[in-house]
Amino acid sequence: MTIFTGLLGVGGIWAAVSDSSSVFQSRKIAFLEHRIGHVNTRLFVGLGGFLLILLAISFIVFPPG
Repeated sequence: MTIFTGLLGVGGIWAAVSDSSSVFQSRKIAFLEHRIGHVNTRLFVGLGGFLLILLAISFIVFPPG
């Protein structure tokens, strides 16, 4: 679970940095892009990726259960 969460975080940051059109054409992200703009959506996706990486690190430092 930790590796998967970290990989999702890296993927989110990669999508934000590389401005991947396939990610921003998905239905939910396109809705967000329509509401807040392209640049803010890229920041939101990058921040989400960063938070997922922090979550994966917290799973390592403080194991659940």
